[in-house]
Amino acid sequence: MVRIIKEYEERKNELLDTAQQLFFVKGYDQTSVETIINQVGVSKGTFYYYFKSKEDLLDKLVERLSKKIIFELRSMVERGDLNALEKLNQAFKITRNIKLENIDLIKTVMQFYYEEKNLLFRHKINANSIKLFVPEFSKIINQGIKEKSFDTLFPEEAARLILDLAVDLSELMPALILELSQNPENFEKIEKMMKSYESAVERILGAKKGTVNVVDREIIKNFLEKIKT
Repeated sequence: MVRIIKEYEERKNELLDTAQQLFFVKGYDQTSVETIINQVGVSKGTFYYYFKSKEDLLDKLVERLSKKIIFELRSMVERGDLNALEKLNQAFKITRNIKLENIDLIKTVMQFYYEEKNLLFRHKINANSIKLFVPEFSKIINQGIKEKSFDTLFPEEAARLILDLAVDLSELMPALILELSQNPENFEKIEKMMKSYESAVERILGAKKGTVNVVDREIIKNFLEKIKT
């Protein structure tokens, strides 16, 4: 039984890895199921055994990335040597670093995600992401309340607000990022949006000004350069 499960996961990840590479090189719309199965060397029936459609495969790629982030996040949240502010800032750092490591997938998702016809897909991804991350952010906020670095009566609701705002950012930023080459001034707009987000998080948590660090200018530059190339 263990051997069969392992083979299942290996084949599924092979399809996911191959599709991710092809999406990045050729583009999502230009990569057919036929192209993916030819690259892996499997039948169309095998593909549909693992995925309902090409869109479902992209959904599973995003889900795999989210699970990687949440695994790292949970391990960090359980640490006893970090205070709540350190954990909060580390949570943003973990998310940022894993996304940087998977920049090819992020770019593919951004290009697919914001087409009007994919509104339902976008809503599903956002809802799943919030549901996954709220419990871990709630733990951090509860710790901060005990340490008196945060001042809120509603930790779970605060966590959801912080993540809802992050989703709102994700709705606004991709268009600015994808048009950065034509509009270099978009960099300043992106930086201002991130700083506004930091300020909003501090207000929601009742944290001291300047204590929440989502991202700095150099990291934004690094991320945007990777997106452009």
